[in-house]
Amino acid sequence: MRYFIFILLPFSIFSQNITGKVYDSDTTVKGIDVFNLSKQTRTYTDNYGNFTIEATIGDTISFHSIFHDKKIIKLNKSHFKDIVVIELSKTINRLNEILIQNDIKPKEFNPQKEQVSLKKQIVNDSKSNPHLYGTSSKYGLDIVRVISLVGKLFKNKKSKNTSIIPISHKALDSLFNNSPLFNDDMLISALTIPKDYKQLFFEYCETKSLNKDLLKKENEVILLDSLVTYSKTFLEIVEESKKK
Repeated sequence: MRYFIFILLPFSIFSQNITGKVYDSDTTVKGIDVFNLSKQTRTYTDNYGNFTIEATIGDTISFHSIFHDKKIIKLNKSHFKDIVVIELSKTINRLNEILIQNDIKPKEFNPQKEQVSLKKQIVNDSKSNPHLYGTSSKYGLDIVRVISLVGKLFKNKKSKNTSIIPISHKALDSLFNNSPLFNDDMLISALTIPKDYKQLFFEYCETKSLNKDLLKKENEVILLDSLVTYSKTFLEIVEESKKK
């Protein structure tokens, strides 16, 4: 007589996939970092807030972005029976974090390196030919003139891309007057732009030909990253001009 022995393995040892959707107080949220702390694997929510990640009962999953507080849950059987719904609270206190998105392709044109090169050209030339750079302004010694010339040179480098509708100075000013995220507090504390330089900084950003699509709510992260980068080069130009 043969005997068959069936070993019942715990359900939790088998890895499965859980699927879910992430919301905040306004809408579904894309680009949320979904991280399985137990298995050290991660994914990101898509354009509609959906995600799928491999997991097991008992795993710990975290959800967060630079605009949202982190939320951590421990998985149980119920999480595998239906779509998991996660609601996150908004925050703007961690602006130094960087959201990594798999669908962002590296650009051949490097604005940071190009900006540094152009800035040095203008500052050095302004020292050699001060008579060509106008007079002082309310922003300090020739800062407006120097930044304007840097902007023009930088804008010429991008002139070949005619399909982009750039963000204007007025559009940025309107954004910072009406957006709950982009405001004077962010300008001063996160971007470290003095309030007196606010309009000059917007004029400088206009020369960067930022795509107008970045003003859309779903592109806030990318716009913020660009403003952080440009605020640093803007302040460097200001400091170099003051030293002249």
